[in-house]
Amino acid sequence: MRTGVVLPLYDDPWTDPVGRILQLADLGVPGIWVRDIPLLHNDGTDRGAGFDPVALLANVLGQGVPFEEIGTAVLCLSYRQPLTLAQAVSSLQTLSGNRLVLGVGAGVRARVNEVYGLDADARRQHFIESVRVLDDLLRRGGAALPDTVRFDAGPQASAPPLLLASNDPVALAALTPLADGWMTNYVTPDRVRTELHRMCPDARSLPSTMQLTLAVDTADRGAEPTEHAHGRLTLLRVGADRLPALLDRYADAGLDRLLVHLPLDDGDHRQLRSLAGALRHAGLAAAHA
Repeated sequence: MRTGVVLPLYDDPWTDPVGRILQLADLGVPGIWVRDIPLLHNDGTDRGAGFDPVALLANVLGQGVPFEEIGTAVLCLSYRQPLTLAQAVSSLQTLSGNRLVLGVGAGVRARVNEVYGLDADARRQHFIESVRVLDDLLRRGGAALPDTVRFDAGPQASAPPLLLASNDPVALAALTPLADGWMTNYVTPDRVRTELHRMCPDARSLPSTMQLTLAVDTADRGAEPTEHAHGRLTLLRVGADRLPALLDRYADAGLDRLLVHLPLDDGDHRQLRSLAGALRHAGLAAAHA
């Protein structure tokens, strides 16, 4: 099971994301993942990532970060032109030495979709068509393009793994034949193998990547994993000493990749250090499996 941390952590969106990424590199975190939220609900509680994900990843790649993977969790295709996005993705893949993993979604913020002129049908169709365009450009060099133009991928760039962040049965049925994996939010270990087909019985089987919103309890280090509501998210609180065993359970359940977001701050980065240690443990366990 591969692991990574999703930014932002508990920072305000515009506070030093590059510094935070470099800190994660120093802690030995295996992978970093960034979000794509151009507009927020103006309700006082919606939080985003601040920085454009392509620009942020390009910046940190120029600083020689050692991560095994860099990824997007996720690029919102409803807000981007796929022909132009393919060039940015190919550039990141070249700059990263083929370490990029491309998570894509349609965008879930309803009021943001209204600003972009997207109702439910338009949002779905744009997502499906954009994935098909990216698949054609990044994997087949633009075979579907007219003869008057061509797409040049970055030098030595391979097509990055494409992960679908969607719970839409229509989109999943149409796109899982093109995808390398499926991204979901929090599910318990016993549901890892069945969740995709619960959502869409017609979907092709795919490895699962999960985004876990986590609070590492460093005060009660033996606390068992417990679900808590945290705004719009389901947060899983777990004692620091129990975290490695929790990751082992997900790995044993067949989870392909686990991405963790830390939304709470304990004031001195103890949560972050505990998380980094557990992720390193998971990586060592996988290497010796």
